[in-house]
Amino acid sequence: MKKINAITLLLAMGVTAAWASAAYAADTYPAQLKAVVTDAGERVNDVVIDFGEAKKVTGVEADTFTVHATANIDAFTEGTEIQSYGNYDLDRTITGVEVDGHKVVIHMDENEGSTLAYTSSARNYPADITYTITQNKPVTLTADDGTVLNAEYTAEYTCDNSVIDDETAKFTSVIVDGGINYQLYEAEGADTLVVWFHGNGEGDLLSSGNNVAQMLANRGTVAWATDEFQEILGGAYVMAFQAPDTWYYAQKDGLLDMAANEINDVVATYGIDPEKILVSGCSAGGYMTTRMIIAYPDLFAAAMINCPAYNVANDRGGETPTDEELAAVKESGVPIWLVQGETDSVVATEECSQRLFAILSDGAAAVTETAIAQEHPETSDMITYETEDGLYKLSLYDTTEENMLRFAEDYNRDGELEEVQYSSHWSWIYTLRNNPVAADGTHIVDWAAGLIK
Repeated sequence: MKKINAITLLLAMGVTAAWASAAYAADTYPAQLKAVVTDAGERVNDVVIDFGEAKKVTGVEADTFTVHATANIDAFTEGTEIQSYGNYDLDRTITGVEVDGHKVVIHMDENEGSTLAYTSSARNYPADITYTITQNKPVTLTADDGTVLNAEYTAEYTCDNSVIDDETAKFTSVIVDGGINYQLYEAEGADTLVVWFHGNGEGDLLSSGNNVAQMLANRGTVAWATDEFQEILGGAYVMAFQAPDTWYYAQKDGLLDMAANEINDVVATYGIDPEKILVSGCSAGGYMTTRMIIAYPDLFAAAMINCPAYNVANDRGGETPTDEELAAVKESGVPIWLVQGETDSVVATEECSQRLFAILSDGAAAVTETAIAQEHPETSDMITYETEDGLYKLSLYDTTEENMLRFAEDYNRDGELEEVQYSSHWSWIYTLRNNPVAADGTHIVDWAAGLIK
């Protein structure tokens, strides 16, 4: 009897322990990462925790949670000599927390949380990111009707590390076998097309076919699909190519013909008016834009060219345009607005945008010079030069003594703009804000839109 009683007691204890474990096991909820494309690239800026339709929490504060993030491209670069300058392992800076119904949204500083890593190959590449959310102190759990379920509630959280970005979600990735991959924004009913050529850092790496770096590294792709730009343009498809390697190989790798053929395919497929194709590019993409105009002088209705990298082309596998080739740009009759820093630490302004503008404006009846001060004090002022006929314009932005451009950003999300200084080469940021302005007050995207309406 004693033996049987002992066994019964042990079984009862086991059942009790199992019940206790189930009763006190922490609930687990999904956490979703959200991101935004900033002027400095895509950043994970929110974590959204979903407690389910029947539950709500209160008593949530900025220090209730810790969000830990890691990012690296180790798996991608294994076996190569490529180094990543964008790996990180840190607790994210939380700028605020809000309760939105049954969800809790954790806001984070946009100075951190890049989804890309810059590499020793001078390329941006999508990083593998891992997020861990930890609850530091209890909150109050209530039912949907406000009934308190637990006044000292602690849970656990899982994150699948996928990223939702409302702007990039507007685009579809198009993979072209034997051609150039691109992202496409479809503006149903529109008959205008904007073509964007990215800078050198967004070209493909190790033939990965990632076709996203050109969309995530800056606002060069997504800006054209914003409500603001779409309204100005009267609706426009957006086509953002990704170079298989670099645009400097435009001639030797046949990229000019590939790009032109794919542009014409989009025009035919979506009913684009061939007279309403706009083009813009920055740096190596400004070089590519210029090469496209030289090779296909009748393809584009207008061009917005940012810091075109002419003078470095020979050293990077391309060919610096000759004066005769740049004269062909003028002969094409394509209206052009050039944008660059007054000094540029990467490609020399006088050998790039100023050189092309001098050729474009040669023989012009007059060239006006307008100094324009920015309304926000923490941004670079500009001088815009333009020919009397309005066909050609050049906006040069003031640079600091440290050879930087000044911008106003709110990366810490406090509702106030603060000065941020970027490389004097990053003048495309201004174009993507529709900032360059002519003497008559017309801004660059409005100018381009006016040429096709």
